[in-house]
Amino acid sequence: MDEVRHLDWGKCDWFHPKPSVMRKVYQGSSHYTISMGVIQPGHVPGPHKHDYEQSVVILKGKCDFHVDDKVYTFDADLDKDGGLCFMTIPAGAMHWIENPYDKPVYNMDIFFPKRTADREESVEVR
Repeated sequence: MDEVRHLDWGKCDWFHPKPSVMRKVYQGSSHYTISMGVIQPGHVPGPHKHDYEQSVVILKGKCDFHVDDKVYTFDADLDKDGGLCFMTIPAGAMHWIENPYDKPVYNMDIFFPKRTADREESVEVR
């Protein structure tokens, strides 16, 4: 990367890949993608895998994250002592997020290398 890039997600509209999911995306350098999402209660999971590593940060809310044959329950609240939850998912692992609880989950995904096929960068519109 030879120049500074920036994007104000507060000025970007949400993308709705599913009725129960909202997302904003930042395509950083040529090496990574950052995606912020909101997963609504009752979200129907979509098991999937891909050829790149994914780091997950749960910012707020409770969810079940499935990776291969294990389930990890996270309960995060950024407003309480920086109570974030983190997970790294290896390339090729089957995984999905599920929200069977009563409040939305706010999460951030970081993909290495850059994920472009289904993650178009958000555009500042306001």
